[in-house]
Amino acid sequence: MRFIKILFIIIIGLPFAAQAQRGVLFGKITDNVTNEALISANVQFKNKGVNADFEGNYTIDLPEGTHEIVFSYVGYNEQTLTITITAGETTELNVAMVGNLSFQEVVKIADIAIERKTPVAFTNVATRQIAEELASQDLPMILNSTPGIYATQQGGGDGDARINIRGFNQRNIAVMLDGVPVNDMENGWVYWSNWFGLDLVTKTMQVQRGLGASRLAIPSVGGTINILTQGINNEPVARARVETGTGNFVRATASYSSGRLENGWGYSLAGSYKQSDGWTDGTFSKGYFYYFRIDKAFGNNNNQMISLTGFGAPQEHGQRPFKKAIGVYSFDYAKDVGISQGVLDSIALVNQVSDAGRKYNEHWGTLNGEEMSTRKNYYHKPQFSLRHSWTINEKLYLSNVAYLSVGRGGGTAPESSMPITADGQVDLDSVYRTNSTVSFLNPDARSTNILRASVNNHFWTGFLSNITYDIDDAFKFSGGIDFRYYRGDHFRMVYDLLGGNYYYGTGNSRINEDTTKLYEGDRYDYDNSAFIYWGGAFGLLEYNTGPFSAFINLSAAQVRYALEDYMKPMAVDLADTSFYVSYDNPVTIGDETYTVNSPEAKNQRIDWITRPSFTVKLGASYNIGESHNVFLNTGYLSRPTRYINTVNTFINPIAAFDNIQNELIFAYEVGYQYKSSIFSANLNAYWTNWFNKPLERAPTVLEDPSDPESDRIPINVNGISALHKGIELDFVFKLTDELEVQGLVSLGDWFWNSEAIAELPDGTTYEFDATGVHVGDAAQTQLGAMIRYEPIERLYFKVRGTYFDRYYADFVPESLKGRTARRDSWRAPAYLMLDYHMGYGIKINGVKTNLRLSVLNVLDAIYVTDATNNDGFIAPSYTDFDAKSAGVFFGLGRRWNASITITL
Repeated sequence: MRFIKILFIIIIGLPFAAQAQRGVLFGKITDNVTNEALISANVQFKNKGVNADFEGNYTIDLPEGTHEIVFSYVGYNEQTLTITITAGETTELNVAMVGNLSFQEVVKIADIAIERKTPVAFTNVATRQIAEELASQDLPMILNSTPGIYATQQGGGDGDARINIRGFNQRNIAVMLDGVPVNDMENGWVYWSNWFGLDLVTKTMQVQRGLGASRLAIPSVGGTINILTQGINNEPVARARVETGTGNFVRATASYSSGRLENGWGYSLAGSYKQSDGWTDGTFSKGYFYYFRIDKAFGNNNNQMISLTGFGAPQEHGQRPFKKAIGVYSFDYAKDVGISQGVLDSIALVNQVSDAGRKYNEHWGTLNGEEMSTRKNYYHKPQFSLRHSWTINEKLYLSNVAYLSVGRGGGTAPESSMPITADGQVDLDSVYRTNSTVSFLNPDARSTNILRASVNNHFWTGFLSNITYDIDDAFKFSGGIDFRYYRGDHFRMVYDLLGGNYYYGTGNSRINEDTTKLYEGDRYDYDNSAFIYWGGAFGLLEYNTGPFSAFINLSAAQVRYALEDYMKPMAVDLADTSFYVSYDNPVTIGDETYTVNSPEAKNQRIDWITRPSFTVKLGASYNIGESHNVFLNTGYLSRPTRYINTVNTFINPIAAFDNIQNELIFAYEVGYQYKSSIFSANLNAYWTNWFNKPLERAPTVLEDPSDPESDRIPINVNGISALHKGIELDFVFKLTDELEVQGLVSLGDWFWNSEAIAELPDGTTYEFDATGVHVGDAAQTQLGAMIRYEPIERLYFKVRGTYFDRYYADFVPESLKGRTARRDSWRAPAYLMLDYHMGYGIKINGVKTNLRLSVLNVLDAIYVTDATNNDGFIAPSYTDFDAKSAGVFFGLGRRWNASITITL
């Protein structure tokens, strides 16, 4: 009892003792040129930080002694100042921050949201968090600590991550890199394997949830991810890092920045190499990353800058692309979710493998004693940009960006099913023997099975121009143009003959498929090109005076789609008739026979389809004193359907969808923010209604239902809608200078809100009813917490946990008809992810050394992250809306990563 009393006295008395040994630092943070207050600029001491108010003022209490105080603000050079604090006294320190012109230029065109000013819900992911928590993961995985976000590694391949925000998948999330859009122009997807290495040069990531603050007409229904790379530092800096981890992961990186040279030049270089066996079986990875940036400041007082940036990440990695029945991976988990022993016996019989473990991947084997993946992604997508920024005067600013991206690569797969070994892997040696053995039936070693590659090359160029004008002290206008051109070439080719000399392919109507020998690199099956033009204009009017700010944003765009095919039957258009010819089907009209070599024979082509669109967004923010802020925003989007929902390349003849209507999105959001030196919180609620939501894969029907041989045509189903609404809360509580606690709560209510009926050419209808069915493929409940403890300077321990629940399996909405109408998908079990991070930094003679260790999924939780309801591709296939009917991936188990970084 005596010990408890003494401990109680110590605990109660410590704060008073500490207060007696503390002083107060205060001051104002401004721009060194304009003298404007930098609202919400950050003041950091060890792990304690405060933000300046809307007049740039800050106050922070500090222990007695000499300390290094770090001042930072987006678009400005970080400043570290040394100050001596005397107990019981106040000390004034005013800071005039110097703008980092190269980075500030990017910030202006990237539409970065500012605390207590921009009326949107957003989260900044700082460089420190990326360094401490990424641990060799794909960039989206670190965002699971953000409200409303659900990111998974899918099959487990390196770079195969995908992300949902508020229930909207990547096709409906805008990803911007230094203000340049990177979503695939055909299908809206983002392939994160193309962006390996960006963590080296990323200064900050900002996730804007909802319609966001971007002025461009971009697909930000669920949100926008802004990735901003670093500008040129004031001083030279060199950095090297070595990492290792689970699955024989190794990575080496190096970077150097020259600093701002006296003649206005500056440059940065970075490079990285990685390789890994992967956590999932057969998911090897090998990749490189390169980056360069050259800046030149010139003009009066260096008010202009030209920047040339280029980077790329050539890589290849094994994949696990297809889901399996739960029993293939784990009998124990299958039983826990209600799958009977009889079903498990059937799964074992049909699949030739069962209870194979979470790492099981059927898509690899050994060939001549070496491991080989039959499902491999290989790609290189370098991107280059040339930027010019010009501060014409104190009111007028101009920015121009021209960019180019050239993508080359694809993914491999077996042309047909391959034999399986006793342990469930592909028997590549057997295929090789069959192909290479000369026999009576195969006298010239023709390959009967091969590895093919589905290639998606592209050429993408664009131009962005933006001008900003300060009308007066309260009003600011910015506007500009956005032009893009894209060509995507899609074809299938022979990738590996697997021991044979040649192959006979199908799908090419221009050749004799029975006699034309195909070799590695030759094309077959399909070959076409997509052409996309995009032109847009945007304008933003901002009002900012005192505690009140508001904006209205208008944008309009026009997109044009075209398609040309190089393998399907060729079109012949005569004065009085039109028809198609192929190698096997020449057409004779009168005395003339038309073949694929006739000058009248042309490639099938869909000429330009033009779709207009527009966006209206407006919002307002109000600061109530120095601690409280409220905001409201709303918007209406009329968005053109994606290319893949406009034209159809998989039918003959190729065709465009009929009765195409724009997607319509209406959304609004309200939010509240509280901020103090000890506790900060953000609370917001959102409501997004999406009309004419496109189906992921458009259905096709017979043009003439009475003729089974008639062409199949795609149909467009309008009138589908989904409603996404919910609330989000995140907070930070700094209990002491050394101890910080974060938390988040996200509760979504996302469901389909309609039935749909489409008129078919024969007068019948195509209909389904998904009304009230929960949106699948993302957890609708998310809870999270983080504790970071820094007992001494530069030594930290961090634990982060995230809990996901109410995850409904993904499904095909149009399958809900008749007895299955309005039926919910299988709901997967909830799970908790717990990660641990620690690190220590030392500085000796100006050399900084940082040691870090991360353990992901510390508890080795067994969980399902990706599921498809009534998956018709699993065996055996069921349609009972339950666990046995679902195809799944299991999440990755426990992994570790350790690194050492040296900075000069």
